[in-house]
Amino acid sequence: MKRKLTPREWMLLGVLAVVAAVSGYMMLFRMPMIQQRDGMQQQIVLCQEQLEAAQARVTNKQRMERELKALFEKDPDPLSLAPYDNLQPVMVELHRVLSAAQDYSLAFSTVETEETIVRRSISLSFTSGSYSAAKDILKELHDGMYRCLLSDLSITIGQEATNGLTTVSGTIVFFEYQVEG
Repeated sequence: MKRKLTPREWMLLGVLAVVAAVSGYMMLFRMPMIQQRDGMQQQIVLCQEQLEAAQARVTNKQRMERELKALFEKDPDPLSLAPYDNLQPVMVELHRVLSAAQDYSLAFSTVETEETIVRRSISLSFTSGSYSAAKDILKELHDGMYRCLLSDLSITIGQEATNGLTTVSGTIVFFEYQVEG
């Protein structure tokens, strides 16, 4: 037995159809488009950040190239790396520079090799008569004829009661070039 729908039921069915159509549109079309748009906006932001990082790297590279060019124009003979197994000349240079100190001690670490670059670490400590004398020794070590890096420096300045001695300790790393063979 079939019965006819009342106008109220027809209106509820119409409202249900409109709600179903709007929900279907939202679920099948609108929400995926919003998610896709948001994903694209995130990709745009990521690409812009990558572009800014790349531009910063290019700017830094250009700045470093200008600095290198200025350095080479100012000093046409930059320091080069000494050949591997340069221990004897390094010892002579260290003794020459550190002889200005009142006393000094050196402790050698194992030689570290990375591809063709060899790092020779030496722990050093010395005592000098004044801060300026210690500073001169450190400057001479840094500006010496062999490439090196001073690190972990500790400077203790004595009081007048202890003769004003300045004690310096730290690490100096000499770099050498090892020809692969």
